[in-house]
This record gives sequence, structure tokens and C-alpha cells, in this order.
Amino acid sequence: MKAIVSALLALSVLAGVAGSASAHERFDAKKFWTEIERNAG
Repeated sequence: MKAIVSALLALSVLAGVAGSASAHERFDAKKFWTEIERNAG
């Protein structure tokens, strides 16, 4: 479980850095974290 969370955090950081300008409309960080929290229970 810890590995999954670490992987998700790493992916979110990479996505934020790589797509902060170009993919801002496509990647909604708030929606992303809402889904993570919902799935985590």
C-alpha cells in the first residue's frame, strides 16, 4: 500500500512539473486528489 501511495505521489509531482503550463486544462489537480481520497476510503 505504501508503495502505491509513493508511486501516485511521484506521478502527480512529475505530471505537475511536466504539464504545469501545457496540460493545465487537461490535468485538474483538485479532481485528481478528490479521486485519490475517494479511492483511499
